[in-house]
Amino acid sequence: MTERVSFVIPKNMKKSLEELQALTGEDQSTLIRKLVNKGLYETRLDIAVDEYVKEKRSLEQSSKIAGISLWKFLDELRKRNVTLKYSIADAEAEIESTISRNGKK
Repeated sequence: MTERVSFVIPKNMKKSLEELQALTGEDQSTLIRKLVNKGLYETRLDIAVDEYVKEKRSLEQSSKIAGISLWKFLDELRKRNVTLKYSIADAEAEIESTISRNGKK
């Protein structure tokens, strides 16, 4: 299901949008949806990394905020030169979580 959203943009942004349309050949609605989707993804990722760096969230929690796998989140941290903050307790919690998800003990 889709919903209609309206917003006003400055003239310079409209010009940039028209330039992108010419480059991609996409209609305005499709292009705006792609741009918003990319912005949402990147914003969630930025928030997740920030929460992890500030030690407000664990690796697993941060990867869920970002909406990506733990492995992809680790790759993103590496790209951003973020040092891992991973303790023995974190490792034990991950192991327990994995075991409980797989239904084994």
